[in-house]
Amino acid sequence: MMEKKLSTREEKAIDWLKNEIEKDNAELEKEKQRMIKSLKDFKREEIVKPKEKLTLWKKIKRVLTGS
Repeated sequence: MMEKKLSTREEKAIDWLKNEIEKDNAELEKEKQRMIKSLKDFKREEIVKPKEKLTLWKKIKRVLTGS
């Protein structure tokens, strides 16, 4: 008669924990890739507006009005 190797309660818990960690890591990697993809879809101009180049008239007006 073959004897089955019976896993102890602790071994089952360790196996379960390892499986959960693997699942979490896989899910985390998917989330990272999804986040990277969504960030790549942004245009730089949407995040940081380019600095407006002031004309001579705008500079003079700014100095005179104090704004």
